[in-house]
Amino acid sequence: MPQFGLRGIKVAKYVNTEGVISYTDRQVVGKAMQANFELRRAEARLYAEDGLAEYMTSATGGTVSLGVAYIKDAAQKLMFGLTEKSRNITVEGATSEVTGLAVSAKNEGVYVGIGFYCPAMMDGEKKFWVCRISKALFGPPSMSLQTKGETIVFNTPTTTGEMLMDDSDEGLIYESAYVDSEDEAEAWVDAALT
Repeated sequence: MPQFGLRGIKVAKYVNTEGVISYTDRQVVGKAMQANFELRRAEARLYAEDGLAEYMTSATGGTVSLGVAYIKDAAQKLMFGLTEKSRNITVEGATSEVTGLAVSAKNEGVYVGIGFYCPAMMDGEKKFWVCRISKALFGPPSMSLQTKGETIVFNTPTTTGEMLMDDSDEGLIYESAYVDSEDEAEAWVDAALT
C-alpha cells in the first residue's frame, strides 16, 4: 500500500510493570518531516550436503530516526533528559531572563514509545497507516548549520535512536494498522501510547 506524507509524531515514557507495558507523559515531538526505521535481524544458516539446509531469522531490534522542523522543549526533556538553564541578559539597559535547554554529560534520556501516522491509498481509497514503536532510546541530535548563500537551506534536527523489544511476553518491536480517517489515526496513536 503506497503511503504519502507523515503526521503526528508523538513520544511517551515507556513503563514496564512486571511485563505489562504502558506509557505516560505523551508529548508531540514537533512538526513531522520524516520517520525511518530499520529492523535488525539475527540470522542462522546451516549448511549440509554442500548446500543451505536450514535458515532462521528473527527480529532483534533496530534503529529509528525522527526528523522534525524543530524538537519541542518538553519532548527534548523527556527523550534526552535535558535540563532547563536560565541566563540573564541585558539589551539597551533592560535586563531579561532567557531560559533554554542544556546538554551535559549527566543527561540521561528514558525509554520511550513512538507513535505516528500517514495517509495511504488502498485500492483507490484513502486510508491512514498508523504505527507505534514499542521501546526506543534516543540521544540529542547532531547539528549541522551553514551560512546563507545564493540559496537558503533550512537545517532541521534529526534524532536517531535504538529500537528494542519491549519487556512483554510478546517482545514487541512495533505494531501497525490501517484506519479509515485522520481522527481515527490520531485516536489510535494516543491509545497506543497509553
